[in-house]
Amino acid sequence: MQYFRRGEENSNTVVGIILLVMLMVFVGPNTLPTLLSRTFEFADEGVPCTNLRRAENRSQHQSLIGRAAVDPITVRVQPGRLPNTIDGSLIIRIIIENNTIGTVPIVFDERQIIVGDDIASSGFGLIFTPPNAMQTSGVRTTQGGNIPETLVRLLGPRQRCVHRLVIPYQSIDQVLYQGNTTVQAYYRINTPGALPPGSLYPDQGLDILTNGFIISDAVQIPPIAASASQ
Repeated sequence: MQYFRRGEENSNTVVGIILLVMLMVFVGPNTLPTLLSRTFEFADEGVPCTNLRRAENRSQHQSLIGRAAVDPITVRVQPGRLPNTIDGSLIIRIIIENNTIGTVPIVFDERQIIVGDDIASSGFGLIFTPPNAMQTSGVRTTQGGNIPETLVRLLGPRQRCVHRLVIPYQSIDQVLYQGNTTVQAYYRINTPGALPPGSLYPDQGLDILTNGFIISDAVQIPPIAASASQ
């Protein structure tokens, strides 16, 4: 009888694993991480963008599939709730996803994610509506056609990464607390990236967007709880 019970427990475990696998298949590889990140504050949909592989020797090593891809990435934004204490912060996630089976390069530096848009430089940023909801801040050093490889990261096939931008309470304009403020994330690339003469490839392959610019849907910043004091 004891043996039968153990076998029954093992059978239940096997059935549970099968059901979990079926759930993952039907839900899809993209939906489940998104659902988890929205349910749990500590969970992200992908790896931190700062952990992406750095580009090395782009003059000799590039993905041909990645170079042939047209508009291969999408950008989304996921804002957290506004803080209600002076030691709190507003956390805004920027999610970057490669929708192709090739490896594509992006210009990314966590210290150069700006608020506002600088059309003369390449990289990521946030746009708030109304514009006075957050003062323009940050500087990008990626002007011109020569992008250092230290600022180029590689998104693998179907890979996504997440960057958390933490805005302390002291830097948040009170306009945000009036409600109806939205935020968008964007990526701008102004150059294919220059390479020295004699390189195997004509450029760094950075020009991956049709118009050099992509922007996420606008998402409203959730208000603080009605019972909370500012």
